[in-house]
Formats: sequence, C-alpha cells, structure tokens
Amino acid sequence: MFSASRSSTCSSSSSGSSPTRSGESLSYRRTRTPVKRPSNTLLGAAIGVLVLLMFSFAYANVPLFKLFCERFGLGGQGKARMKGEAASAMSSTTGPIESRNITVSLMGVSASGLPIRFRPSVPSVVTNPGRSVHLSYVFTNMSDDSVHFRAIHSIVPEQAAREFQLIQCFCFEDQSLGPRESRTLPVYFALSPRIPTGIEEMTLSYTLFPRDPKKKLPVPAQEAN
Repeated sequence: MFSASRSSTCSSSSSGSSPTRSGESLSYRRTRTPVKRPSNTLLGAAIGVLVLLMFSFAYANVPLFKLFCERFGLGGQGKARMKGEAASAMSSTTGPIESRNITVSLMGVSASGLPIRFRPSVPSVVTNPGRSVHLSYVFTNMSDDSVHFRAIHSIVPEQAAREFQLIQCFCFEDQSLGPRESRTLPVYFALSPRIPTGIEEMTLSYTLFPRDPKKKLPVPAQEAN
C-alpha cells in the first residue's frame, strides 16, 4: 500500500511539472522578435531612384555630365583635341598600319526636349591605326526658334578611347541653328598606332544638350594648348 501511494504521488508530481516547462517554452517562443531584413525589391527601388537622380543632376549641366562620365567610366572622352601638325606627324612617322582594319560606328542622340535631328554622313567607316579620317554630321533644327546646343562625345570601348584623337570637331564649342536651319559640320579624327590589337570595332557617339548662349563653358586645358 505504501508503494502504491508513493507511486501515485510521484506520478502526480511529474504530471504537474510538465505543463510548467511547456508553458515556459511557449512563452519564450512568443516573446522572440523576428529579425526584419530589408526587402530586395525595396532595396532595388531605392538604388534605382538614387541612380536616376544622379543622372538627372548630371544631365542638367554639361560640365557636370563630362565630370560624371569621367569619374564613373561611362564611356571614354578620348583626347579632346590634337593639332593638325601633330596628327600629320603621327601619320608620317609611323604610317598607317594597313594590315589592321577597325570599324568605327557613328551614332548621335539629342537630349529630351531639344528639337534637333542630326545624323552622320555615313553610318560607319573602316580605317587603319595611324590614318586620319574626315567625315561630317548633318544637323537640322525642327523648330521655328533658334536653338543653342553643345555636343558631348563618347567612345567605346574604353581601351579604344585612350588612343582616339579628335583633331577637328563641332563638339569643341557651342553651336547654334536658326529656325528650320540645316547645317553640315565636320569631324576629323585619327586612331593611334598604339591602339590595342584586340580591338576591331568601336563606336563614336554624340549627345546634344541645350545651352544658354549667355553662359560660356570653361575651356579645358587640353583644348587650350
């Protein structure tokens, strides 16, 4: 009888303690605060807005746009200007490397709201390192008002931009067109014989931006020489 009573007491004690542990465990689970991680969608949207603001700010000002491109490597600016004598000396000293053909594609786009259409005289040209190239772009003002603008050039790939010399270009200074006026403007460039051997194609593109004729851009040091 004593044994049965003892067994009953232990059983009762054991069964009474079990809910307490279970309750403690349940309470612990409920009080844990889950760690919130930022949503990938939200993070991507924030980055997209930041990039859009950066581009909008840069496009609003031509000098800032040039600095922005150079800082973040968005296309090469190349060597802004090369004197005619220097270009001739380069060609006469080394001569064209006729065993290498490089295709230069030509492109252009106007900033939003600028009523100018422009196109290259040819869509592309095949040339050799050490040889100078002369071509032109045709500009047409589609509006009934005078338009002032500035062209910013870009060259890709970046390795080609380092060996690309603009000798004469409408992008060296501000341009203007009268109402409905069309004009042909020249471009004169050369590829250095030092251009990497793996480059067979490259692109020269221009973007036009509206300009206030009352505000003059500072002349870069490389263009002033």
